Amino acid sequence: MTVRVTVAPGRVVRDQRGMKCPKTEFSVDEKDFFWARCLRSGDLVRVTSQAAPVAPAVAPAAEKKAENK
Repeated sequence: MTVRVTVAPGRVVRDQRGMKCPKTEFSVDEKDFFWARCLRSGDLVRVTSQAAPVAPAVAPAAEKKAENK
């Protein structure tokens, strides 16, 4: 299962080939033993998908008739 991760602050993570992992988000297979160990040890942090903030629906203002007294 693929998950989006990022390198934990203050850590340097290298992949199986010895290349540094990017500081930005990237995908890994959490069932792979190497990446699972990185997740368990806290070297990598799962990125929670943040949905774009939804603006509340604006209802049209009810027409108010001015009462003349």
